[in-house]
Amino acid sequence: MDEVAQDYISIEDEENIRLALKYFNYTMLFIADEPENQQTRNFTLKQYVDFVKKKAAISNDDILDEKQVSVFGFDAVQLTYKNHLDWNSRIDTLIVFKSDSRFHTIRNSSYTETYKSSLENFEQLMETMKFNEKQ
Repeated sequence: MDEVAQDYISIEDEENIRLALKYFNYTMLFIADEPENQQTRNFTLKQYVDFVKKKAAISNDDILDEKQVSVFGFDAVQLTYKNHLDWNSRIDTLIVFKSDSRFHTIRNSSYTETYKSSLENFEQLMETMKFNEKQ
């Protein structure tokens, strides 16, 4: 994984990342899945999202928007928040959903000035994606 991308891992554990891309204007895309473990085994989606917020130190003041969405036929939470992992302000959009025994995260991270165009690109990308459960 690219060292610059590693600097922006806040939600995902490196071993669970399936895709990490850095593209135009340092926009980054992270796709990860985490198998249920001792700690998360009985978590609901809401409990896992709260766990992720705590893990990444996302405060209520950082959250710009949080809403229920549907992704690949699964109930999901979309969270948009300020990410303070860089000297310059970043805005992240995180989608979290749960399949049979895994929690999945898809995160788009971009600088504040490119956030709106980046979000449009992210939404278009999401429309082209397919989900295949890892066996």
